[in-house]
Amino acid sequence: MRDALATAVGTRAALVFAAGRDAVAAVRDAPRESGMVMLVIDAAAAALDRAMLRAAVGPLAVELAPQTRLGALDVGADTDRDAVVAAAEYLVGAHSTTGQVLEIR
Repeated sequence: MRDALATAVGTRAALVFAAGRDAVAAVRDAPRESGMVMLVIDAAAAALDRAMLRAAVGPLAVELAPQTRLGALDVGADTDRDAVVAAAEYLVGAHSTTGQVLEIR
């Protein structure tokens, strides 16, 4: 999944893969040269961590704006890789969006 997302997104977004609370710091520390940070919430994330990360996306998007957009993918355990890649490509290409969370199950 990681390689497929990295290939699809390329240099258009900094990818942050997360399953826990360290993701907030990772988003803040992610390179911003591309103008977008993509948070990928891993299927292995505990329910509380998943809820916390989803809730943090909006405030983090406000914090990073206007120079950097933030998008998030909440990925399920048996999610089709192509569906995740398509969602990532959509968010990267949607230049007027920030703070969006797409749930892919």
